[in-house]
Amino acid sequence: MKHLIFLLMLVCVISSQAQVQNNATITKNDSVFKVELEDVVVTTTRNLQRLSKGGLITDIKGTSLSELGTCVDVIAQLPGVIVNEGNLEIVGRGAPKIYINGRKLIDKSELDRLSSKEIQNVEVVFNPGAKYGVETKAVILIKTIKIQGEGLSGSASASGRQSKYSSQSDNLFLNYRRGGFDIFGTFDYDFAQRYQKQHNQTRINTLKDSYLIDSDILIYPKSNTYLTNIGVNWQINSNHYMGVKYEYSATPDSRSKWHTSETVTGNHGEDDKIFYDTDWNRKSVPVHLVNLYYQGKVNSFDISINNDYYHRNHHNHQSIVENSMLDGESVIGSENRVVSSMFASKGVAEYSFSGNMLEFGYEVTVTDRQDIFINKGDNLPDVDDRIKETTGAGFIAVNIPVRNVEIYLGLRYEHTSSDYHQNGALVKNQSRIYGRVYPNLDFTFPIDKAKFTLSYEAKTKRPLYSQLGSSIQYDDRFTYETGNPLLTSERIHNVSLAGIYKWVFFSARYTYDKDAIISVIRPYTQDAPQNLMTYENFHHLSKYDIVVSLYPRISRWTPRVRLNLLGQKFSFETTNGIKRMNSPILFYNFFNNVSLGKGFQCNGRNFRSYSW
Repeated sequence: MKHLIFLLMLVCVISSQAQVQNNATITKNDSVFKVELEDVVVTTTRNLQRLSKGGLITDIKGTSLSELGTCVDVIAQLPGVIVNEGNLEIVGRGAPKIYINGRKLIDKSELDRLSSKEIQNVEVVFNPGAKYGVETKAVILIKTIKIQGEGLSGSASASGRQSKYSSQSDNLFLNYRRGGFDIFGTFDYDFAQRYQKQHNQTRINTLKDSYLIDSDILIYPKSNTYLTNIGVNWQINSNHYMGVKYEYSATPDSRSKWHTSETVTGNHGEDDKIFYDTDWNRKSVPVHLVNLYYQGKVNSFDISINNDYYHRNHHNHQSIVENSMLDGESVIGSENRVVSSMFASKGVAEYSFSGNMLEFGYEVTVTDRQDIFINKGDNLPDVDDRIKETTGAGFIAVNIPVRNVEIYLGLRYEHTSSDYHQNGALVKNQSRIYGRVYPNLDFTFPIDKAKFTLSYEAKTKRPLYSQLGSSIQYDDRFTYETGNPLLTSERIHNVSLAGIYKWVFFSARYTYDKDAIISVIRPYTQDAPQNLMTYENFHHLSKYDIVVSLYPRISRWTPRVRLNLLGQKFSFETTNGIKRMNSPILFYNFFNNVSLGKGFQCNGRNFRSYSW
């Protein structure tokens, strides 16, 4: 009998699984499993996090993370993720693309409606493979628990935010489920008021004169946003699933008041005091979005197809009342209207054979954006720009396990044709054609009980439409803003190493960014004090980021410590010599989770940032 008990204990420890017969019982609490066999108790702990191709998978179901509240609360505690006023960012990579059960997320408020109890696991992909666009720097994949039951269900929520001023968000969600059909609808309303106070000091040197400008700025933004959608999900059978969703959103009133007090000191003693009262009135009405998606299995192929259509009308009105002690009062303003539309389609097929996995697919995007900008009272030029762009891509990737290592190799080819029109005429030297192959490679291997992934990927970053615009916006009498139609795409090379050992995870990445797009300030003319804020391509920019996450479990206490370090090597020439922008920034997060039993949790968090 003793030998039998010892054998059972050994099997449980090695496999982290337990098979219990007769009068044995299994209890589960967070990541700890207990197997009771008469007078013997065997306890083993499974890892809640594991490496994936280019990322990290975190199990949520059955852990303390499932008790946090919403999906956003869960994601905020994952390694490398920063949540800033509801916006998700991946350290050193920017905003991620988000997918729920393979469906691309368009409405970010869906994350607030998704309960942490409904999530199976979350995967943060730091190095997206070939099936994602070459401008996609990070991806979050959310897998939910299959919902049981039929009939009508719903939720209503209201939340308030208080800083200097109060804001509120309201949400109503209804769902009717019958057979294989889900019919759902959502209404969201958000009212936001914010406050910002800042002090700027600027020195401007022209060929003849020098100016020192001290500015005190008070900013009062206020906005109302509405969103409603309706959709149908249809599970045809166990192998086929499809759905359609229509969304209408509008921001009919988004205002921002800027009160600026500016003291100007010149080298010839011509001091001036200038007051600016700036009113911004922005509205986006209407914004339409249609999404049609399919997921299924055909023979040995897993297939996913997403189609999206997007249309937006945006109007922006600016009015500035400027009072100068020397020059008196003047009124300056502008009107800006942007009409944009997009159609996108993406299909992915996966095929498994002999322990290997092959994936391939396509992606097509067609966009049309017209930007009309009219200046009033400042003698700056008016602009009528239009950009039509078509991108087609094909990709193939293979994952090959060889004993205890895995090799993932992907290739993606993208071809983009971008036509730039000004005042209705095609401008050939500002139109672009891009075509390039982008490889990526992951090599996953163990060292003792730790697991590591070494990765390389080639990416690109094309200029934003707003960065390509030729309109000149008046900010104040010393500052103008414009784009640069001559910008070229960045070519980005990333090398990274990620590793996990029990409850310790780390990743380190080095990035070489060729033709980096950088915001700069240049003189509007050589003999005048006006600055022009614009964008330029620099030869290269080197960056690095390091993520360390510690997630131990001590009885009912599951603390999480997260360190994110960002740095770069970049310098540029100024009138005062070479300026180096190499100071790193360290972000420190501490999440404190204590289980009180019977579904109650005590949670706290601490955030700090340091720079050198």
